Amino acid sequence: MQALARPSPQTGPNQPIPAAVAALRRIARRCQAGARIDLFQACAMLSLRADLAAQAYAEALLRGLAVVLPRAPVLHQPGAAELSFDEVWIASLLDAAARKDDSSVRFLLASRLPRHTWRQVGWLAAQLAQRQDQM
Repeated sequence: MQALARPSPQTGPNQPIPAAVAALRRIARRCQAGARIDLFQACAMLSLRADLAAQAYAEALLRGLAVVLPRAPVLHQPGAAELSFDEVWIASLLDAAARKDDSSVRFLLASRLPRHTWRQVGWLAAQLAQRQDQM
């Protein structure tokens, strides 16, 4: 997948949903009910526990994005055929982090987030990208 700043024209019912997005959709329901989380605090807490499951990193990423984005990211219900703009952006960020494509990661972070959050969101995305197959 290429780093995208906006949904591609191929986004639609015929495009397969990335596995990471499908997993994030399942996790998103719990995150909406949870308290908001400070990104710096979440990263510090998770960095001490490298053995934590991918789900913990996914929850921290989703809850943190809900705080730093102008509005909470839109994640469709599990099983939805289409990808939202936010799902495409998150999938692109995870894909770039998994490839260790720092330029694309920086571009994606800069396209949506305030500069002071890049490091924390980038770290959470990198940690989650390493553990995608565990979700």
